[in-house]
Amino acid sequence: MRLIIIFITALVLSNTTFAQVPTYQQKLYYTCKIWGFVKYYHSNVSNCNINWDSVLLASLPAIKNTVTKNEFNDALDTMLVAAGPMALSSTYFPDTLAPELKRNRNFGWINDANLRADVQTILDTIKNNFRPHIGCYVKDNTYPYSTSFNYGGLLLFPHDTILLDTSVFTNYPDEYNRLSVLFKYWNLVNYFDPYTYGFDQPMDTILYNHIMSFDTVSNPEAFNMCLRSVFASFDDESIEAGTYYRNFAYPGHYNPQIMLSYIQGKYVVVKSGVAGVPVGQAVVSINGLSATQWEDSLRPYISAGNISIFRYKVGRYMLAGNTGTTVQAVFADTAGMQTPDTLMRDTYITSGWFQSYYPADSLSNINWNMMSCQVGYINNNVMLGTDVNDAYNALGGSAAIVIDLRNFAVSNTVWELANLMYPTTESFAKNCVPDVTYPGTFSWQYDALGYPQNSNPYNGTVILLVNELTAGSAEYGCMIMQNMRHIIVGSQTAGADGNVSYFLVTQDMQTDFPSLGVFYPNGDSTQRIGMVPDVVVRPTIAGIMQGRDEVLEKALTMACSIANSIPMIAAATTKINVYPNPADALVNIDVTNVQQKELTVAIMDIAGKTISSQEIAKSGNDVHTSINVSTLSPGMYFVKIQAGSEQYVRKIVKE
Repeated sequence: MRLIIIFITALVLSNTTFAQVPTYQQKLYYTCKIWGFVKYYHSNVSNCNINWDSVLLASLPAIKNTVTKNEFNDALDTMLVAAGPMALSSTYFPDTLAPELKRNRNFGWINDANLRADVQTILDTIKNNFRPHIGCYVKDNTYPYSTSFNYGGLLLFPHDTILLDTSVFTNYPDEYNRLSVLFKYWNLVNYFDPYTYGFDQPMDTILYNHIMSFDTVSNPEAFNMCLRSVFASFDDESIEAGTYYRNFAYPGHYNPQIMLSYIQGKYVVVKSGVAGVPVGQAVVSINGLSATQWEDSLRPYISAGNISIFRYKVGRYMLAGNTGTTVQAVFADTAGMQTPDTLMRDTYITSGWFQSYYPADSLSNINWNMMSCQVGYINNNVMLGTDVNDAYNALGGSAAIVIDLRNFAVSNTVWELANLMYPTTESFAKNCVPDVTYPGTFSWQYDALGYPQNSNPYNGTVILLVNELTAGSAEYGCMIMQNMRHIIVGSQTAGADGNVSYFLVTQDMQTDFPSLGVFYPNGDSTQRIGMVPDVVVRPTIAGIMQGRDEVLEKALTMACSIANSIPMIAAATTKINVYPNPADALVNIDVTNVQQKELTVAIMDIAGKTISSQEIAKSGNDVHTSINVSTLSPGMYFVKIQAGSEQYVRKIVKE
């Protein structure tokens, strides 16, 4: 009897679900997913034998006017029939991809109760008979570093972009064309962005929550804001940096010559070309809004993966607007004295004035130099690849080299350096590359640098300087150098690594999305997270006012300690293995092929101070020993192994 009741209850629930009237929001949601799936997977549509955009525009009015679930599914049937017959395959296609390479290929929604059985059958037929092939909608870019407005980026979308002309586009898209913009962009990200699995919101949730705003938006400015709210949902600086709308200037393309940074809980002037606004002053209000109010108002429209890059963008956007307009600003000095100013927006926001910033201006023109304690310094924002050989010849013998990555790289300097510094060929990253023949899936490609059996490798410590301006290729450079003995000093980076693909939304708006995933060889990602420093150092207001570079100062202090305490002498044949790393109790140390009869093993803090030391006697050429680090405070330390005149240093992290 109980089983009969359960069966009847399930039947009633099923019929109730089937009888539910779908909302317009639900209808648009399923239509977007079905249209995109058919676009990339249907044999007829994916080869452009059908004008699938026209089919969508013709189908949307009918879908909107449906009332019942059956009427909605009848409209879907009509759209699917317009695709033509799906080519049936007679060959078996094995699904052998690793789970992390097919995360974007998720078709569980096909079985949703809102879709009728006949619609599900058509979709299943397309899915089961799909075979990888070169389609017409997404192409690999032969020149992935092209700067063309339409054709830059890793992937090309020849049938999804509107060719840019020189006139201002004033035709505001109608309801169904606005929806088609969202349908195109959302499906591109859904199938070809390798980072969707890490979004704070699932892709389906982003689509469902935003789709109605595209239907009801009433003017071009609001349409722009709708698009930006979608971009912001992806929380990715790569998208924010690549979004540009030339007709409606939000947040604006021009600023006064004032650069703001978030320091000690305030937005502080760190660079100024405006008389009467010195560095060190903090924002009280901009156009009547406090900094907190600006953060709250901008948060729904800024695509930023972490708080560091978000605050960097807020610092730029709260002053931004159209050229020739003014902004009302109130600043306060350290004593609290407030000064109101009317500032002219006269400098393009991406001009050279805003592209680089050093607390000590003397660094802005240095490509490389030998600094105090005979420590090397390399400026990644200035040094060109042609300078690398000279720099390494001069600095390669130093105990430490400071590499400044606090601005976007101007060349492949770090790549060239690593080739000279690595002891042998080593892999430092693996890239997740979209397979355009099989939408929703990816493949791994490994990046390696260095020459086999390098006769002149770098045996010192690399100290990497980073902050929120470290993005893209500068972050990739940081990954490259993490194969060396390294220390990262500064603050959290932008979290925007990997190549992007550009998408021309309308004749006025360009955006992009990351289409190349960048991961460490162990599978860890830096996207949206950024590089997390080993030693966190942030500028202070007092330091800014004094013209000090406190991040560089800390790095040089550490480098000098290393240079004075840890002479860098290496043997080609001795091998050192220190593990586990990170460690919480015991650190194991294996030394192979060492000739000396006695070794000294020491633990040193980051400043080079010896915390503990012990001598180890050995009988053969190999040594295995352990050191108890359980009493150490969490943080970074060095293990120094002294074997006669030879010294070896390894970094460890105590958890």
